[in-house]
Amino acid sequence: MANTGFLSLCAYSRVTGLAVEAGAGASHVTSICLGQTWKEATCRLRVAGGFLSSYLHSLLMESPNDPTQLKALKRTTVIHLKKQCCYVSVDYEGDLHNQGYHHPARFQAPEGHWITLDKERFCCPEPLFQPKLLHQSSPGLHHLALQSLQKVPYHARRDMVGNILLAGGSSMFPGFPERMCLELNNLFHSTGCQVQVLASPERDTAAWAGGSMVASLTSFQHMWMAKDQYQEHGARYVHKIF
Repeated sequence: MANTGFLSLCAYSRVTGLAVEAGAGASHVTSICLGQTWKEATCRLRVAGGFLSSYLHSLLMESPNDPTQLKALKRTTVIHLKKQCCYVSVDYEGDLHNQGYHHPARFQAPEGHWITLDKERFCCPEPLFQPKLLHQSSPGLHHLALQSLQKVPYHARRDMVGNILLAGGSSMFPGFPERMCLELNNLFHSTGCQVQVLASPERDTAAWAGGSMVASLTSFQHMWMAKDQYQEHGARYVHKIF
């Protein structure tokens, strides 16, 4: 077992940085310094791919599309539609109130009928930055990144700000890296720190790639936890080992 934020960092060939993970079931922000995870600086957001798929479906139900056809959509179709048509806006309020700022997209369902997406395209992933849209009181991912960094020692903070990496399938929305960079630069403007957001084209599988890299190291071989150790000490022993 290993922290997915640390593994994502490894996929970027880093040992120090801030991992911003937007996955399928939850999103996390993790501060890591010289390979060590700061547990008190780890933040969790209950907005991720599964929630966004449900949100997209509810948005479409309020659109001019045929509600009967929308109700019959399979979950896998909604997910495919989300991945193919949705994006993160760098100016959400501007796009929301100015029709000329964005363009509709059409998606053909497996059954053959067409679905038209208008503002739903950029409204779908917006809860990653504004969880209140899903009736959650948590701050958005960019604010959680700030909170995480504020909990690490000052001497490590500057290196982390220059190594903010994105990971997870829900970070793959077009416009997500640009929006994250914009929001973080606004938050850190008064500090004089230079924010650098790293977005690998393969970031959706960054944790898996990092895990493969770490497991292949000779130095990792002494870090295995045996089954009899787990049975003897219980689940809490995992945190002591890792």
